[in-house]
Amino acid sequence: MAFDEARYLREVLDPGLPVDEDLRHRYQLPAELTAAGVDEAVRAARACWRRHRTRLKYLAVIEELEAGHLPHQAVFEAARGGDLAPLRAAVAEQGRRAAAARDELLATLREAAGGLGLITPATLARAGAVHRVAPALLDEALTALSVTVAAADPLPRDLPHPAYARCARQLAVLRLRHLADFLTAGAPGERADAPVRPFTGPAPTERALEAAALRWGRQPHGAAHTAAQAVAAAARKVLGDRGPEGLRAVLLHELAEPLRARRAAHAGAGTLLVHAEQGLSLAAPDARRLVLAVLDEPEPDPVTARLRALVADGLLAEAAAVLDRLPEQALPPQAAAPAAHVRATLAEARRLGDLASGRRVTDPDEAWALLDRAEALVRDLPRIDEVRRSLPVRPVPRVSAAADRTGVLVQWEPTPSTAGWPEYVVVRRVDRAPRSVADGTVLEPPAPGATSLLDTGAPVNAAVHYGVAVRRSAEPHGLYSPLAVCGPVCHRPEVGSARLEADDGVVSGSWRLPAGAEAVRVTRLAGPDDPDRSEDADRPGTPDPQGVPVAARADGFTDRGLPNGRPHGYRVQALYREDDGSVTATGGLVLSAVPLAPPQPVTALVVAPAADDPGLFEARFEEAGPEPARGEVRLYAFDARPPWPVGQLLRPAALTARGTRLTARPVAGGLRFRPPRRGAVVVAVTVAGERAAIGASAPVVAVPELRNAAVTRSAGEAVVTFDWPPDGPGEAEVRWRVADGPLQRRTVTRLGYLHRDGVRLPVPHGAAAEVDVCPVGRADGLRASGPPVRLVLPARIEVPYTLTRRGLPGRRSVRAVFRCATEVLVPGLVLVGSTGPTWPLAAGDGATLAELGAVRIGPGRPAVLTARLPRGRFSWVRCFTLGEEVVLVDPPVRRLRTGARRAEDRS
Repeated sequence: MAFDEARYLREVLDPGLPVDEDLRHRYQLPAELTAAGVDEAVRAARACWRRHRTRLKYLAVIEELEAGHLPHQAVFEAARGGDLAPLRAAVAEQGRRAAAARDELLATLREAAGGLGLITPATLARAGAVHRVAPALLDEALTALSVTVAAADPLPRDLPHPAYARCARQLAVLRLRHLADFLTAGAPGERADAPVRPFTGPAPTERALEAAALRWGRQPHGAAHTAAQAVAAAARKVLGDRGPEGLRAVLLHELAEPLRARRAAHAGAGTLLVHAEQGLSLAAPDARRLVLAVLDEPEPDPVTARLRALVADGLLAEAAAVLDRLPEQALPPQAAAPAAHVRATLAEARRLGDLASGRRVTDPDEAWALLDRAEALVRDLPRIDEVRRSLPVRPVPRVSAAADRTGVLVQWEPTPSTAGWPEYVVVRRVDRAPRSVADGTVLEPPAPGATSLLDTGAPVNAAVHYGVAVRRSAEPHGLYSPLAVCGPVCHRPEVGSARLEADDGVVSGSWRLPAGAEAVRVTRLAGPDDPDRSEDADRPGTPDPQGVPVAARADGFTDRGLPNGRPHGYRVQALYREDDGSVTATGGLVLSAVPLAPPQPVTALVVAPAADDPGLFEARFEEAGPEPARGEVRLYAFDARPPWPVGQLLRPAALTARGTRLTARPVAGGLRFRPPRRGAVVVAVTVAGERAAIGASAPVVAVPELRNAAVTRSAGEAVVTFDWPPDGPGEAEVRWRVADGPLQRRTVTRLGYLHRDGVRLPVPHGAAAEVDVCPVGRADGLRASGPPVRLVLPARIEVPYTLTRRGLPGRRSVRAVFRCATEVLVPGLVLVGSTGPTWPLAAGDGATLAELGAVRIGPGRPAVLTARLPRGRFSWVRCFTLGEEVVLVDPPVRRLRTGARRAEDRS
């Protein structure tokens, strides 16, 4: 359902304050809630607020509506996203609140009837006005309640300080009930966090007021922020003049006023007490004292109360009508002052209105300002809207229109009238200038205050006239200014989507012929190096006398026999047929292309790590043939070998769709680049213009270097260890050669390396060995090796030894004898004893039983170590050499255990 602005003004804005809390009423929501419908209704309602907030008669209502939008903003955001559950819950909650309000009304009526069970029509009317409900709800049976009577506290009948006069409206904008809510809350709609105690509690202090002002100051700038600052300023003024007791008196007046209104509707003490405790959040003792004080007050004069209510709402015309219906002698004395104020203010507002009517023609802006002042004094001043609608708007001083490639650009100067938020409307008509806003096609500018519009839907090859009118957006039913017209202008668009493609000696073009165009003219322009070229050749609409006509179709052309390597410019003009049969050409588009010979593919590619930087690779072409003579060579990385054969021509976009172009810089004989983190296949591609030739390819794996590599001997084996790179390959290749033996290879996986704590190679005792270790990566099913690490295991001389034990337990000794077939100098010998389940692996793994310094061993010259073995102290004995040039060959393991005795050991 479309937003009905007239109905919205009649039902929501015109009634004034207070505004109904029902969301369906506030935003004119559709009967069936949908995401699109709710979003459209909220946007339209808020736009209506913005359009009419400049009207003073609507300002208070719109401020309350804007402040009330903040608590429900998240609900509408969820509804816009398709989640209507929060909105339905909010509507249901408001239904429950409305039901609670109806229950409160019924309680008021029951107590107003007293013990008689009867109620007068006037009481019913006042109850309906206070609670804003239909008369049908006033037909309820009433019962009486007993009330405890106590001494009444005096309450301020009028506002204690004039500085606080406008704060009731500001608190309504903040959706707050009284000053206690303001002092404890920090956002619209919040309530006091503790029961309010106006009698028994302390008076509001300056510290509490400044803390509240600081909290409210954090609100975003808007109606709520402005209202909060106004309340804080008024409270500071009251506090400075009358101290904390002045703020207490203000709070008592705010609390008493709603109870007085309900009492005027004949609400009983029970209903007043419920409203004081639940509706105003008073503590129970203070609520009873306040209700008692209100009930004890004398009945106010109905005429005076009516006048004060109308004056507070700004409805002074209605207040004057009330006074006119009363005879002069029937006016109460206390109503004399309000009556004088009503008549004086109304007279001033009427004077301003008459003054504005007199200046409608001579100075409409001043008349609008006078009406604003009159409306500020009297909100319901008669005929004020009629005068606003009759205020003329000065027309636009000048308007112009010019056709370009996309449409017709209409520009105009702003109107001299500034009051009422001027907004513009553009009218388009063919063949003649429009005479009014309704005489042609209406075009809306991109923004209400915009001074230009691009008409992309202008008729093609037709004389188009434009007119611009202006009106005041603050008065939607106001008059339009006279049209400011321009034209005719003829919209002849250029060809669309024009592009050139170059090939071997050929340039071809394509485009989209615009609607209304008859044909296309193509002219090849003289080259930039041509001495006969005209200086104006590239200017739109200027013919080039040295240009060469090119045969063109409706959708393109093909120009053959062109030299390669030179840029060729073309002017493409759309041709339109005039009414007299002549042909008119547009300024045209100037495009350029360079024909190129087909790129030559790279026939062979060699990729290897850079010698001076292991982190970079070099792609070379000279080892298998020179670099291609035509085209630029680029490198692309693919996860696998590309499906195209060598020499196939493609567009460069087809390569980037499957692979990644590598950043490379030229070096002597090739290109240097940083390899991908993963294994890839590098393809050399020759590019010339929009064609690319697939060349040779090679797998590339960026294999990191192995660090901290070492080799050690261990019981007839060589143990190779290194740091496996965290992001490195999953394999390593080990190549080793023992002495002058054959070269052996072994591939070790990461898991196998970790399982065996290194790579164990069979190397005989004392034999020399050379070991190369290099990481291995894979790409496209091929293996690629990283930089190798060379390890050398030098040769060592083997010296066998024997162990014998003698003696009884407790006096046993051990004797080690070392023999060698060749003479060798041993730096030192150590006999070690140890405990535990395993034998010692180094000299430091046990206690030294005997040692010998540098000794020379040879044929017939053995070395002997003897030591005593304490009973039960050692489980193993073993000998070690202090140098690395000599390797000791251990006897059998059983001879190393101290408990093993053979028959030949017994003596």
